Amino acid sequence: MVNLDTEDRKQLITLLKDLPELTTEKARLQILEIAGLKQLVPMIDLSGAPFVAISVIISHLCNYGRLTHDHEALGLLLNTIKGFVGVQQQEILDSLLTKYDMMTPIALLPNVSQWQGRETTTDVLEKIIGENTLRPIAFLQRGLDVARSTAYVGVQSGYERWSGTGFLVTEDLLLTNNHVLPSADLLQNALFRFNYEDDFLGHAQPCDEYYAKPNGLFYTNQELDYTVVQLDGEPGQKWGWLPLLPRNIQRRQRINIIQHPAGRPKEISFQNNFVEYTGGNVVQYVTSTLNGSSGSPVLNDAWEVVALHHAGGNIPEPTTQQRYFRNEGILVEKILADLPTEVREILNAAAN
Repeated sequence: MVNLDTEDRKQLITLLKDLPELTTEKARLQILEIAGLKQLVPMIDLSGAPFVAISVIISHLCNYGRLTHDHEALGLLLNTIKGFVGVQQQEILDSLLTKYDMMTPIALLPNVSQWQGRETTTDVLEKIIGENTLRPIAFLQRGLDVARSTAYVGVQSGYERWSGTGFLVTEDLLLTNNHVLPSADLLQNALFRFNYEDDFLGHAQPCDEYYAKPNGLFYTNQELDYTVVQLDGEPGQKWGWLPLLPRNIQRRQRINIIQHPAGRPKEISFQNNFVEYTGGNVVQYVTSTLNGSSGSPVLNDAWEVVALHHAGGNIPEPTTQQRYFRNEGILVEKILADLPTEVREILNAAAN
């Protein structure tokens, strides 16, 4: 808890109430999210005139106290606000952060008084807070953990060979596309290679190769373009697996795809990656993939599987029949609904 004295509270409200970034309810919400206070937003009334709203925000954050041992909730907000004010205001915020031991202030930022581009200052600030792309560094670690269960799939039929991607959904069940693995007759000459990836210097990492379990489970659906195959040796004990549960995904949300594009070592696409359409059995998105990416997990920003990637190109939207150059995945909920009951029960047990 932070017990601001009367003069410090007045000074802080006066400083914040005139900031363009806090003049509207939407802007206040965005600033709080950028500050890492999203979990507190439902408890705070952000509506009303700036003076009233800022008073409410300050009071609530003061009373809430610390989010962690080192971070007062109010301190997180003030350290974030420093990025939007001049040097003099930054010094005032620093003095409050230090006086009330809220947290260590970030370094003073230079006072950029003249914008050299064609945009106005308002335009620039709107771009900064229009979409919060800041993520905790643990976001990357979680991505690496999830990536372990994604495998290169190599298939051979006579003299013909092809590759795709797949991922474990239990300790021994792997999900890929029907067009990657359309028939159980191909299992004898199919391999599933885990940890097929390079380190940051381009050095190949040790791989583990697995094969289909003799007389193991195999289920496929050409229309939904998916195949579930049971692997020998329970690779999930080492590489983990991704729970397969129905997930809500909406237009303009971001998705990430871990894949083996063109049969290359494992890669990820997670920058230009917006969902453009969801409907029927599919979700469509603008994300980089190549041949060989088929069968990859399509993941939301919480690293949860929302779809199975399967196609790309000039494809139609199922409900409108309008065509766009996009990539496409089969929604998890549609795959789960199609699976035999006994397989679905296995997946539910693994997910829970």
